[in-house]
Amino acid sequence: MTAFKRPSPTLLLILILVASLGVIGTGTARFLRIDREETIKHYERITSDTTRLLEEHARRTIHSADLILLQALRMIRERGGVDAIGSDLDWADFGELAQHLPEQGVLWIYDADGRARLGTSVFPTPPLTVAERDYFQAVRTRGEPFHIGPTIRGKTTGKVFFTVNRPILDEQGRFLGMVQAAIDTAYFTKLYDLLDGSLDPLTGIYRLEGGIVVRRPGMETHLGADVSRGPVFQSLLAHAPAGNYESVSPLDGTVRIAAYRRIADLPLVAIAGVSKTAALAEWRARTARAIWLNLGALGVLIVLGVLTWSSLRRQERSRALAEAALLTAQASERRACLAGRQAEQAQQRLYEAIECLPDGFALFDAEDRLVLCNSRYRTFYALSGHAVDVGIRFEDILRRGAERGLYADAIGRIDAWVAEHVAQHRAADRVHEQRLWDGRWLRIDERVTADGGRVGVRVDISEAKRREAELADLVRRNALLAAALEATPNGIAITDATTDAPLVLYVNRAFEDMTGYMAAEIVGRTIRILYGSETDAEVAASLHDAKLRGGIVTAEMINYRKDGTPFWNMVRLAPVLDPGGSTLAHVAVLWDTTEAHRHEAEELQRQKMEALGQLAGGIAHEINNLLQPVITLSNLNLGAPDMPAPVREDFADILSAGRQCRDVVGAVLAFARKEGAATQPLVLGDAVCRALNFARGVLPPAVVIDSRIGDHEAITMISATELTQVLMNLLTNAADAMDRSGTVTVTLDRLPAAAGLRLTIGDEGCGMDERVRQRLFEPFFTTKPQGKGTGLGLAVVHGIVRGWRGTISVTSALGRGTSFEITLPVAESPTIEHPATESPSA
Repeated sequence: MTAFKRPSPTLLLILILVASLGVIGTGTARFLRIDREETIKHYERITSDTTRLLEEHARRTIHSADLILLQALRMIRERGGVDAIGSDLDWADFGELAQHLPEQGVLWIYDADGRARLGTSVFPTPPLTVAERDYFQAVRTRGEPFHIGPTIRGKTTGKVFFTVNRPILDEQGRFLGMVQAAIDTAYFTKLYDLLDGSLDPLTGIYRLEGGIVVRRPGMETHLGADVSRGPVFQSLLAHAPAGNYESVSPLDGTVRIAAYRRIADLPLVAIAGVSKTAALAEWRARTARAIWLNLGALGVLIVLGVLTWSSLRRQERSRALAEAALLTAQASERRACLAGRQAEQAQQRLYEAIECLPDGFALFDAEDRLVLCNSRYRTFYALSGHAVDVGIRFEDILRRGAERGLYADAIGRIDAWVAEHVAQHRAADRVHEQRLWDGRWLRIDERVTADGGRVGVRVDISEAKRREAELADLVRRNALLAAALEATPNGIAITDATTDAPLVLYVNRAFEDMTGYMAAEIVGRTIRILYGSETDAEVAASLHDAKLRGGIVTAEMINYRKDGTPFWNMVRLAPVLDPGGSTLAHVAVLWDTTEAHRHEAEELQRQKMEALGQLAGGIAHEINNLLQPVITLSNLNLGAPDMPAPVREDFADILSAGRQCRDVVGAVLAFARKEGAATQPLVLGDAVCRALNFARGVLPPAVVIDSRIGDHEAITMISATELTQVLMNLLTNAADAMDRSGTVTVTLDRLPAAAGLRLTIGDEGCGMDERVRQRLFEPFFTTKPQGKGTGLGLAVVHGIVRGWRGTISVTSALGRGTSFEITLPVAESPTIEHPATESPSA
């Protein structure tokens, strides 16, 4: 047992001196560190409180400006839109509204091209355009409903201001212009000047992308600067809406203790800071005083220590020489014993570590004999029918397994197979895979050691191989599913069920063709972008309710394509569930049923007209029978020689009324008949020209007929008399619609792909709305004043064209005229006759 060794006096002196110095230095350092942290926290609180003030002031100011913009939008709508703005009265009214803006702010109104319509600073408004300004592009091109622009210098006033902007939209959401409030930054900097300026303060408001809105100091110097590379915009805002930080200003290079705060409901951030150098100036003065006091105490301790150490050093030197020799011998003995034990422990730890490996491990010497391996390695090769012992050659391990038929690819070629795998084993730094007899797969990684041996690791990758095969099969099936979705003729849309709005995750090609929206345009947006003014709100609500219940629902509604055209959409909606039964998404299958609705409406109109025709025909026959005695007896009585004049006049009135009634009945019968009059091969272009020549003599002189006969050879099977009647009806209606003055255009041409002939009669009249257009061919329906028409002319035209096996359609809009289009089949090589000009029948 080694005797206790008393420490030397020199060592004790040094320990006492070091301990004293450590206590003094540690205490001083701790005091200075705490003092510095408290100083920084003090200024962090000041800057945080300042950002709250900046946030409240900016939020109230911009909110007040936005309220004025909303009032200005209402006034613009009341005055008829942007194009109606610009009078001196407008300037006075909007100028009064602009007086509520801070610091004599200015209201501007721009049209859709960025030209100034009105500015409240001066009248008349100068010819100013802001189409190139970022704030105008933000509301026009990027569609931002509310935009705060960076600080700029006004083109007319020269003042530094920032803008608050809102777009002017019509009822369909189209961009008509922009209304803007220009706020002078002096309104903010005057407030900031009232704050404490003793420590080089920084106060300002910035846009979230780094543009300066207001900054003090240096508002004029840094006009248009970008601070987006600062830490607030690079990282801090992404983690917290408010906080403190310390950084070098990207504008003036000053190191500041600063705070930031995101301004609620606005795309702005408030920043306040103080110069770190100025903030820590007083702390550095206290630090200097403390260091000088500690240095004085340290000097006293050192002097005392040196005097004491000199006396003790001489005593220690003689004793140290004697003890050194003894210690050297004892240390040599301990090192030898320790080295032996460490070598044994290291070898044992190595064996234990290799045995704990989850993979097979083996070490072969330069002659390819096994030096050591773990039990995992033996399990891979133990079934070969022999023990895997130290000293066995790697070639023997392979050959014995191949001779037992355990390797399918070695049967019939054992020597060649063994040579190939031995070559793989001996190749430097090779990684390869091997399949065992039981179906398992190994990844073999072997390396050359410094003495020429081989060290290798065998990793069981059977599970990875299985998953790889499953993944390949899954990829193949997913590719097949994706191709099937893209190939289906129905529109497919998949929406996210985990979000409040049904955000689109996927659409197929048929959806793109149906709606006009490309996948890149609609993915990530709500599927309700297809809704519009005519979309049935109840049907949309039923779809939403079905989604909440997790059920399958089919509904039909009007949706809108990207270009704004409506279409009928049949939607079948079903949930996509995870294994736990929770809804992950919804899949919607869409059919465009617009054409089916059109055919249904056409069939309904055909049935309606057929029923009206049958009813009108039956009534007309009965009335016609009753009219015969009225007309006959009136005509006979008019021939009596002794008839009194008053009675004769009465019979003449009865006869005239009877004949007019007979004409009306004839028109009804013409509408009701299912077969037309006798037809003959007719050169349609010549027949139309003859009918138009007759019409020019009948129509009012101020009505001009512009004939554009593009085909003078086409032949069709119709009645020339009926053609004249049809044209006279349509031309007379056109003249009435134009108030008996204007141009009627008559066009004849061939339909594409020889599908028939097209006869078009268009006028410049008052036009009609959709309600009138749908009832146009109904018998007895007329928009003319009472006594001006029977309402049978167009019904007769419809019946005649139908008898020709043709079609008639009409397009019209209020104030834009009306166009009738008649399509007729082309006759096949008939014998042509040229009848004389006929007048229209009654």
